[in-house]
Amino acid sequence: MEELNLRDLSPYQKRLDIIEKTAAQVQKDFQLFNLEIAFSGNPETAYSELFQEVHHHIQYLWNKNQEALWNILYRIDLDEEKALKTLHLEEEPTEKLSDMILQRELKKVVIREFYKK
Repeated sequence: MEELNLRDLSPYQKRLDIIEKTAAQVQKDFQLFNLEIAFSGNPETAYSELFQEVHHHIQYLWNKNQEALWNILYRIDLDEEKALKTLHLEEEPTEKLSDMILQRELKKVVIREFYKK
């Protein structure tokens, strides 16, 4: 049986099928807070496009509605301690947090796909 490596998710960032499922997961989670995530599905720009969409919303919430931000992070199941550390120690906290969100959502999809086999 193939081994699941969750430390390096970069190979999955290039797989359109995985990124499409990740986009669907992100859209579902953000939609609960009436935040729309647009995703064209272009294989060349899929991951970066998804990152830009997430980052836009995270930046807005960080500046305007931190309660909703924490609710989304809870919904996504992002480690609260890591999120707090990122928001207070990073130079570009919303970029790092957006990356953490996508990595968490990607990890969920990869795990689901792995155990589906």
